[in-house]
Amino acid sequence: MRSLGDRGPRVPTSVDQSEGERMASRLPDTEELLTPAEVAALFRVDPKTVTRWAKAGKLTSIRTLGGHRRYRAAEVRALLGEIPAQRESDGPAQ
Repeated sequence: MRSLGDRGPRVPTSVDQSEGERMASRLPDTEELLTPAEVAALFRVDPKTVTRWAKAGKLTSIRTLGGHRRYRAAEVRALLGEIPAQRESDGPAQ
């Protein structure tokens, strides 16, 4: 018969991780992620266009546990830097 203090074998706490803790350990804490709406605002396109880019492989997406897409800010900024800047002082092409 076991005494009140005897609870059986002890399992190391490092093995006892929840699914959320394991997912969080895969991404560095410093990595900034953007929503499709935030990426769309930077490119001045519709959020659905950003989703199409991800499906076409032009932009890497990460899925949240809820199935939503997120995009790495560094990758988005690099892609944004590849686009030639348009000067606002330029009028329409004639």
